[in-house]
Parts: sequence; C-alpha cells; structure tokens
Amino acid sequence: MRSLENGVSPSSVYYNFSPSLLAREHLLYVVCAGDFTYAPGYELNRTSFDSYLMEVILEGQVQITTEGEHLTARAGQAVLLDCNRPHRYASDTGWHALWVHFDGAAAKGYYSLVKRLNGLVFATHRLQEVHGALQSIFDMFHLGQPLSEPRMALLLTQALTALTESAEPALIGGRAGLIDRAVACINRHVGDEPPVAELARMVGLSEYHFIRVFRQVMGVTPRQYIIMSRMNHARYLLKTTTLSVGEISGMAGYASESMFTAAFRRTQGMTPTRYRTGSQP
Repeated sequence: MRSLENGVSPSSVYYNFSPSLLAREHLLYVVCAGDFTYAPGYELNRTSFDSYLMEVILEGQVQITTEGEHLTARAGQAVLLDCNRPHRYASDTGWHALWVHFDGAAAKGYYSLVKRLNGLVFATHRLQEVHGALQSIFDMFHLGQPLSEPRMALLLTQALTALTESAEPALIGGRAGLIDRAVACINRHVGDEPPVAELARMVGLSEYHFIRVFRQVMGVTPRQYIIMSRMNHARYLLKTTTLSVGEISGMAGYASESMFTAAFRRTQGMTPTRYRTGSQP
C-alpha cells in the first residue's frame, strides 16, 4: 500500500498484517512493515500504537521522544521503541527508514533486554544482519511471497537477538565478553565452581568491579548465578536419575544433604523429594 500520510513520500510503501490466533499466543509476529521516506518538517505525536517498533535508519536523522528520553537517530543506527507508550518523532532534515511494528509472546522481554544493554537508539556492528532481516520481512509482502508466520517469527528473532549484542564494535570481547567467559566457567564446573575472587582474576577484573559488571550484564550477582546453575543441575538429576538426594547434593556443590535441601526449598519452593515425585517437567 502507498502511504497517504502527510509528510511521507508518496513512494513510501507499507503493509499491514493480521496474525493468526496461534501466532498471537506463541510467536513473535508482524503488525505492519514499511519502507518510508519522511520529508523535512515531519512530526508525529502518538499516545499509543499497540506494538513495538524496530527500525533501521538508512538516511537522514530523526528526533525521538519517549519514556522521558530525547534521542536522535541517525543513518547507520537501529531504533527499538515500545509504541504502547507515548512517543514523538520529528525531523528538520527528513529521513529514510526500513521498519517493522511487531508484538508477541517474547516481544516485551526482548525489548527490556535490548534497552538495558544498549538503549533505544544505537549503532551496532550487526546492523547489516538487522537490516537484512527487516528487508526479508518487507520483501515477503512487497514481492508477493508466501506470508509464513514461522518464517517472520524467525526473522524477528534473528534481528532482535542481533540487537542484544554490544552496541559498539570496540565492546566486542569487552565487558560482556568477559562475563561470557565467567558464565562458561561456572557452567562447566557446576558444583565445583571457582570462588568469585578467582573468577574475577580469570577475567582480569577486581572482585568488586567483576561483581558489579556481572550484575549489569546478567541481572544477578555471581553468587546468585552459581546458585541458579546448581539448582538447574540438581533439578535435572532429580528428574532423570535414581541418585539419592544425598548424592545429588554433593554433585550440586553442597557439603551436606541438609544444606542442599534448605537451599532447594528456599529457591524452588519445595523439597528435592517433592520435586522428584511431582509432575514431570
């Protein structure tokens, strides 16, 4: 469909999509997709549009106001907005963007993660991957291809996953990469994890700085993550083996069955025995 919106070039094209009930309940899904060129002086104030917006700025720049932030998105940057909240776009120069409004079961989680890691407007070394995914979605409509909901969900997932990586190339292998190394070490040695101080030394950070950065990246402290890993390992053993609770407690890194049972009850809300005899996961 050609855009009829004031301030948008008549050559701009968009497509609306009505997802199935199954997609609404279980998948990421497209609400609409477009390739728009906005004229200088364009402005939009909107209280709500029930979706999230993922956009790649191809030319020009636009000022965005949302969630109390005043942001400028320029060519070569990605934008991710929660359009359920009031938002405003305006540009004195105009801009060209490829965009997709989307929603679905995982949309809020992806939005929160990207916002926490990179913000709402940012450059990314994976912009071409995001651009390619959005272009593929747009082309499904524009070129008359079959509108496969699983395919669209996969493309949205690929684009959003790319946006969760470090915003700047200089940060690749930086603090997020350091934490990835620590997480890998913890998961390789569940029940016999190195002390937090040793994990910090392993990645070249002070213990204080390591704990702070780990929490920024993972949302929990190293100690909390170790406990989560131990409980995950214990749950698997309880459901898939006939090992005794005492044996599993040692494999999960606890000095006694009573300490393990107390930790399991505190974190899982039930005893290991009750978990084992309850409904299968």
